[in-house]
Amino acid sequence: MNKILKFQKWHVPPPIIHILLWLFIYTVPVLLTIPSNEINWKIRYWTTVPFLAMLISFYANYSFLIPKFLYTKRIAIYAVINLLMFLIISYLIGLWKSHAVDVGVLEPYPPQPEIPFSWLIKSITALIFVNGVAISVRSTSMWFHSKAAMQRMELESIRSELSFLKMQISPHFLFNTLNNILTLIDENKELAKQSVQQLSTLLRTVLYEFKADTVAIKQEVEFLTGYSNLMRLRYGSELNFNLETDLSDPDAPIAPLLLIPILENVFKHGIGTSVKDSFISIKISSRNGKIIFESVNTYFPKTSQDKSGGIGIESTQKRLNILYENRYLYDCKITGGNYITRLELQYDTVY
Repeated sequence: MNKILKFQKWHVPPPIIHILLWLFIYTVPVLLTIPSNEINWKIRYWTTVPFLAMLISFYANYSFLIPKFLYTKRIAIYAVINLLMFLIISYLIGLWKSHAVDVGVLEPYPPQPEIPFSWLIKSITALIFVNGVAISVRSTSMWFHSKAAMQRMELESIRSELSFLKMQISPHFLFNTLNNILTLIDENKELAKQSVQQLSTLLRTVLYEFKADTVAIKQEVEFLTGYSNLMRLRYGSELNFNLETDLSDPDAPIAPLLLIPILENVFKHGIGTSVKDSFISIKISSRNGKIIFESVNTYFPKTSQDKSGGIGIESTQKRLNILYENRYLYDCKITGGNYITRLELQYDTVY
């Protein structure tokens, strides 16, 4: 159905997510301090350049270095470029720190014993952290893009299979109907002429009105009624046939031509040599998010020489599995010489 064939999900564009995240990180140091205009200004003044340096390092890796070198296994080049970038950034931050001290934003640090190369260890740790985040974000982004690409491929595959199954049904329907008209030509040429006219109307519906993924159940019922009238021309008033509808929701969506193979099967097996001894009773309803097709008919099994059977029902079963997975019940059984079919479909009540 439409819900399966269309992916309509609200989402925030990735650039907006990036901007909001960095704004949050940029404002956190100020928000966590005691309210003071002077303190906030000093913190923001000092941290702006290190923050911009972190952005440069992150997006240099995210946008270029990781996909260009790391993912292509040129790790040595990747490490050397990052090391050079790290040295340049460290030098610029050092200059900025000296400037911040000169203008009174930072207090000069009193001399104190430090662990040898502690500044280097801290800087490398920060570099590893930023690069690690960039690699994680980039890998996650690539995974989502890959998943989206696979979903698009799967969607195209489903659409292709559905088109193929629908193309199977149309020739099968035409084959059965032409066989019926061929019989009428010998029996009653006037009825055969009427049959051709009705067949033309049905084919026009298939070609021009049933192109969408779904149609309203009232349209499907109109088509089934037209097909039933066409089939009944051959058997006349002797056939005990009844088609009842209860469409509380006439616009309920259904896959086009989904029910026609089932109706064809009913006519095929429900009418024997003696038309008077045959009967077909069908009820179609739509209410409370469900479409129900029920049929009861006399059962006259065909021989193996009947080569026209199986294609329509088999295609219908495949379409049901694709379009209504876990949302349909299809049951056929023979009880007391009668063949009983029940198909129940769940559809969205909001569309």
